[in-house]
Amino acid sequence: MSTDPKTPGIAKTGFLIPPEQLDTPGHRRMYWFAARLLNWIFDSIYHWKVIGLGNIPSKGPAIATINHLSAFDLPTLGTVMVNAGWTPGINMFTISKQELFEKPLLPHLLARMGMFPVNRNQSDVNAMRIMLSIFKRGAMLGIAPEGTRSPTGHLQLFQPGLAKLAIQKHIPILPIGLVGMEKVMPIGSKLPHIVPIEVHFGPVYELSDYYDKTLTPETLERAAWDMRARVAELLPEWMRELPPSDAEVRFGSVLSASSIKG
Repeated sequence: MSTDPKTPGIAKTGFLIPPEQLDTPGHRRMYWFAARLLNWIFDSIYHWKVIGLGNIPSKGPAIATINHLSAFDLPTLGTVMVNAGWTPGINMFTISKQELFEKPLLPHLLARMGMFPVNRNQSDVNAMRIMLSIFKRGAMLGIAPEGTRSPTGHLQLFQPGLAKLAIQKHIPILPIGLVGMEKVMPIGSKLPHIVPIEVHFGPVYELSDYYDKTLTPETLERAAWDMRARVAELLPEWMRELPPSDAEVRFGSVLSASSIKG
């Protein structure tokens, strides 16, 4: 079986560690104990609030879309999802940037966390195969449609590629909004700050208005805006706005209104 030369061990046709190998009592217990510990930390130290738990589906396939604010996003979301009966690496998976999988010792650890790499600079055939496999097995795919962390806390533009996939495969979408996470480890911080955080789950929906339509770039752009609006509804008013016009100058690559041409 051929492998990706940039990511040792990643098979072109699937996961680094097949979910069947992780579907063991030991793996599930490990995540149950990890979730209990993180739940205590988030509850006792960060005084978190989780709103809309009843909106989390009990089975897939599904796509969970979340606003990306911090390296703490994944453990926070993962804790809630494990509490709700989902298990990373077995029936819940998340996308991570390719660069993390090129570091020593990390690939197998990340794979056990249900993460798989995507090349953000070009079309990634292997990542697409994995996503389709996730849906086929009735699992959950967690993804930040912004594609990169928001340096300001404002909700950035959503990339239309995910909308296309959700439309073509008729996949239900679970919108998730994180609040306060932008203050936990802002740019330049070396240690996390202790601030209240909130996790909001919205109702599951589908982009059914776009089913059986010609998916032109303009149509996909509208669908991406619709997806963004579902997450924006879960956030404070200031976070719903696109990043300020000078954000790209201050922080580098930002998916904001300055990215819109015409």
